[in-house]
Amino acid sequence: MKRNVEGILTDYKKCTENIIEILKKSDFDSLQNEMKIRQCILDKLIFNDDKKAEARNVYRKLDIGKVENEAESLMKEKTLSIKEKLKDISVKKTASNAYGNIGGSAKIFSKKI
Repeated sequence: MKRNVEGILTDYKKCTENIIEILKKSDFDSLQNEMKIRQCILDKLIFNDDKKAEARNVYRKLDIGKVENEAESLMKEKTLSIKEKLKDISVKKTASNAYGNIGGSAKIFSKKI
């Protein structure tokens, strides 16, 4: 069973490293699939609930915390970048709509009196 827990955590680490590479490439389409795979790996680990101490030892041995922290910081960075782009698009859209409405208003001075 030891190889099983170690194998599961090794797969988890590889999956997390794949997520980091996907984030660096900004290939967000394949990110969701990789996150699902990672969740399945975590579910397998949770299923082996009786091996918590062993899982902790292997977790430290493989230094998975460092990889997880890198993935988390990269996700936060990409999230902030995307939010900033969306905010910029929203501001530009509002300005464009405001300028577009100037020509559409009623022209009271164009009629002959």
